[in-house]
Amino acid sequence: MRVTGGPVEEDDLQARIDGRLPPERAEMVDTYLAAHPEERERWSQYAEQREALRAAFGAQPAGPIPRLQVSHLLTRRRRRRHRQLARIAAAVALLILGGVGGWTIRDVLPGLTSSASAILASAVFDDAIAAHRTFSVETRHPVEVGANEEAHLVQWLSKRLGHRLIAPDLTTLGFQLMGGRLLPADGGPAALFMYEDGKGTRLTCYYLSVDVDGESEFKYREEKGTSAFYWVEDGLAYAIAANTDRDLLLKVAEIIYQQNSPDGARAKIPPAPGKPS
Repeated sequence: MRVTGGPVEEDDLQARIDGRLPPERAEMVDTYLAAHPEERERWSQYAEQREALRAAFGAQPAGPIPRLQVSHLLTRRRRRRHRQLARIAAAVALLILGGVGGWTIRDVLPGLTSSASAILASAVFDDAIAAHRTFSVETRHPVEVGANEEAHLVQWLSKRLGHRLIAPDLTTLGFQLMGGRLLPADGGPAALFMYEDGKGTRLTCYYLSVDVDGESEFKYREEKGTSAFYWVEDGLAYAIAANTDRDLLLKVAEIIYQQNSPDGARAKIPPAPGKPS
């Protein structure tokens, strides 16, 4: 439990937006914001994003929005994933206790691993697409830290995710870095970099630390006009989203993959829908 007189933290700022702080703590946060103009400006941006997030996630106007906290933003989605993971865990437990019908854990482990990977991919896809839809339409505050502070942005997000991140260079495809922001996810903080081309098309790169070794093949999803590619490499999940066609987004994904892979190796890319593998 937080001590009432403790230092003001990020959770306090978010809770102040939702009106969930006790009066004494709320007054302390207000005093802190009044003394720190930069934090006040950032807090104001969060407040403005309330309505965008509420619209994106279908929250009721009267209640707390699904703010930048896992407990509100992804509760129903997390429950569904936990039920799926619980079924996987139960299957493993039955096998460990003596097997079911002659099956061994060696027989079913590939299938269980595949199921867990599918759950992770679905979660990252969902979050990356939702983040893209929420922030790519912003005009005043599409990013939290602008491209003019790229070094600070990359250092900050790298520290929060526990991975050395880079802001990909997409200038060969006409996309310029706008900046980025920190976001929530089931597994901890996520990073979002945003880009824009000369036609006003915005593209987002979503990064999340995951407890997965090695790498996965590229996966593709198209949802209501938003396309996304996803893959995992060395404990980091990547998701690239934009309202553009698959071919262009694949070129973006390949560039980002190569810039983040020292050996320049290629992950297996799935064929486009309707094309042979």
